[in-house]
Amino acid sequence: MTPTLSVAAGQAATPSLTAARNDHDVGPLHFGPFPITETQTFPPPTAAQCWAYLTLNAEIALSLSDNPALQQLIRSTRVRISVDGQWVWWALRRKYPRRALAKLSGSDLIHRIAAHCAVQGQRLLLLGSSAHANALAVQALRQRHPGLDVAGYAPPRYVLDGAGEGVMIDTSLEAIQAHRPHYVVLGLGAEKEQRFALQTLPSLDGIVNGLFCFGGAIDLAGGEVRRAPALWQRTGVEGLYRVLQQPSRAGRFFRVLRVVPVLAAGHY
Repeated sequence: MTPTLSVAAGQAATPSLTAARNDHDVGPLHFGPFPITETQTFPPPTAAQCWAYLTLNAEIALSLSDNPALQQLIRSTRVRISVDGQWVWWALRRKYPRRALAKLSGSDLIHRIAAHCAVQGQRLLLLGSSAHANALAVQALRQRHPGLDVAGYAPPRYVLDGAGEGVMIDTSLEAIQAHRPHYVVLGLGAEKEQRFALQTLPSLDGIVNGLFCFGGAIDLAGGEVRRAPALWQRTGVEGLYRVLQQPSRAGRFFRVLRVVPVLAAGHY
């Protein structure tokens, strides 16, 4: 059976990945229920409300049915979504052949937001990863973007729904209040940073312009993990390159392969 992005029993109904195709030349782009709001430009304009920026790949798309925070975020007017994964980009180029669509991935955008902040005199906070990797990323961004006002905070490890999650939110908000960043790059792991964004966005209005849910971008920026060569990225096997560096990710990579028949059949 071809998998779809439907919600689990007992949750609010979410459109499935088999949503009808829309090949019109105008209007929003959609990957199933995910609205693709950021197709070319970056960063999004400043708004009265703090927004959350998600970069969509196949793994995040497949997690929708088991992730209530993600379900709420993609319905929110605060969410901004761009295409990260090469497979998702290929699928949307097929679905919308006449629409301009750039691949805007977190591992690239962390440098673009750093450059933006350096030029505009704005502050940036890296929130997540380990203390060592976070410090390496702060140092690397400062060297690459002279004049950048960037700080870092690596919260203690915690599990979802555990007592440590509340402590993490409190200490992270304290770090944000201390640095007063215009933008915050989150590197907590997809589900954790989505939950963090959902729980903290209202309290950040007027303080932070936006939260970037960039997953492993902090590790990549600091060199803790090596980015796949351009050829691996263009051919859609960047995930395999990560597995070769981090064998513990093998299970995640093979689970993502479930999306292949969905994309091949055009059920998105």
